[in-house]
Amino acid sequence: MRRRILAAILSVTAVAIVLFGVPLGIVVQRFVDDDAALRVERAAVLASRQVPADFATSNDPVELPTTSDGIALALYDNTGTLVAGSGPKTADAATTEALANRIADVEFGDARVVAVPVAADERVIGVIRAEQSTAASDSRTRRIIALLVALAVGVLMIGSAIGYVLAGRLARPVRRLRDAAVDLGDGDFTIDVPRSSVPELDQAGQAMTATARRLDDLVSRERAFSTDASHQLRTPIAGLRAAIETELAFPRPDRTEVLHEAINDIDRLERTITELLTIARTSEVATSPVVLDEVFAEVEQSWRGRFTHTDRPLTITAARYAPTVRGNAAVLRHALDVLVDNALRHGAGEVRIDHTVTETTITISVTDEGQGFATPTALYEPSSLQDDISLHGLGLPLARRLVEALPGRLTITRVAPHPQIDIVVQRTLPPSP
Repeated sequence: MRRRILAAILSVTAVAIVLFGVPLGIVVQRFVDDDAALRVERAAVLASRQVPADFATSNDPVELPTTSDGIALALYDNTGTLVAGSGPKTADAATTEALANRIADVEFGDARVVAVPVAADERVIGVIRAEQSTAASDSRTRRIIALLVALAVGVLMIGSAIGYVLAGRLARPVRRLRDAAVDLGDGDFTIDVPRSSVPELDQAGQAMTATARRLDDLVSRERAFSTDASHQLRTPIAGLRAAIETELAFPRPDRTEVLHEAINDIDRLERTITELLTIARTSEVATSPVVLDEVFAEVEQSWRGRFTHTDRPLTITAARYAPTVRGNAAVLRHALDVLVDNALRHGAGEVRIDHTVTETTITISVTDEGQGFATPTALYEPSSLQDDISLHGLGLPLARRLVEALPGRLTITRVAPHPQIDIVVQRTLPPSP
């Protein structure tokens, strides 16, 4: 990852250097050539000013100025004949062009030639021809280009160093994101991707962390469903089995009665499975006013047969009026089923379901006449149930989850003897006068 990022940064740097350096080299070369031509032209112009106007008719020799930068000067008359200085004996193309009253600037091989007309009385009387080798300007161009190349190499090296640092900073959060994705794929839902200085990677990390939390919640609820279903399905299955065994032992004249009872039990099984799936797969339970007497009637209908089969009484105190609570009827019924099942399996004597009403709450109490709980911590620490399963069973953690989803509160009011577990829920209607 770091190598790819570094290679990308260096590639961009190299392309930028080429796109900037090549035009700059061309501009430098043209600048050096133009500067050299200007120097030669200036030398020719200065020399033309020292040529006397009667040099063509005078017998006095013309002395041209000397130059220190290797520029050779020559004076030609209006016929193109060399009069003084160093140059071709007859006029060349540049000199001929200058005789037509134009400044000529040309290159012949490795020499640069500038021809400047000499005028007197508004007519051309001669030409100053200046010649300089291009070796000096070419050497200057090479030195400047070499400096630019060295500068480009330095920029590339600096870019490499900066790219190495940036590649490390970019690769580190990407590696953390990759490791978090691998851990998530391996089933670790506790991942927490640290924040970095890259907003896009931070957003991806936050999204992955949130996804892990949702997956953890989903998997936890699915696992809870398997445990809850195994616990809650025991009751209707046991009722169905008891009804069939009773019918086999004491057959009734009408054999279809047991079949109708079995169908009713199967309907309860289907409803239980549907309700547990809804509870397990929904993060928030839908709440509505719940009529307490209706829930009590369903609980009594579900459990009356099993209590009769075990020869134990089940007493449910009916409400003097029809109080309603805020919650979910199915969830409340399942919570009571759990507590009644615990009392039947691990308690003794009569099992009672009572309720008390206050200004804002209704407390539903489930009691039995058994020995009670060895410790109430099992309600909050399901792992400790393994030490004392015979006293409080495996249903209390499930009952607590169900009650908290209502929302409500489950407490062990009395540990032993005659244990009492209370479900406290919020009221929705004021009491009748």
